[in-house]
Amino acid sequence: MDIIASATFWTALARIAIVILTVLLAWITYQSNLILRRIQPDFNLLLSTPELLLRVALVGLCLMLAWLTGLSAAQLGLMITSPVRDIGLGLTVGFGLQLMINLVTYEAIRYFGREIYSPRVILNILPRRSVEWLLVPLALLPAVAMEELLFRSLWLGGFGDIIPMPVLILGTSIVFGVMHLPQGYLGVVGSAVLNVLLALLFLWSGGILAPFVAHYTINLSQVVVAHFQRGRLQNY
Repeated sequence: MDIIASATFWTALARIAIVILTVLLAWITYQSNLILRRIQPDFNLLLSTPELLLRVALVGLCLMLAWLTGLSAAQLGLMITSPVRDIGLGLTVGFGLQLMINLVTYEAIRYFGREIYSPRVILNILPRRSVEWLLVPLALLPAVAMEELLFRSLWLGGFGDIIPMPVLILGTSIVFGVMHLPQGYLGVVGSAVLNVLLALLFLWSGGILAPFVAHYTINLSQVVVAHFQRGRLQNY
């Protein structure tokens, strides 16, 4: 009985920490939005050493919380059984969703006007030197890993036994959308929808690898597309 009580305590503690971490990240994102509205940094935020170290630390924290829950790796989606299938699935879904995002973004701006979208974030993280075409893709890895560990493994896997899955998907999608407020209202809605699709991919594939690959593919594709549209975005 003592062992069961101890396990329950640590699981509850981990879940409380997950909620606090999510709220903290949402608050940081809101503050970042206020900063980006006032100033445009003259350095790549994605390659900032403090930012990079923070993302790596958050990945480690998410993994520690996953261990602290006491839940199995399979329940948290951390067990990879079909890597080739999951990578192929992630690439296919990622490229497909990126094409849809480009189309929807273009049509939404044409219909609602330019104020619905802000290119501040994507312009800031675009590579400015040749070496940054190596550094930016590498820096995206911990950023995507942190979001997937938090919103897929820790929330869907960590709370799926006590909260109905539709409620979890809806709740995490709202938070994920709000975290992309610096990209404008279109970024909020688009990110919320993307979170729903990544959550379904996580549940269908049974692990985090497929949604991670899809998420990373989308983010990296956005950087490449924005590079070829740099002039238009700078004059947005």
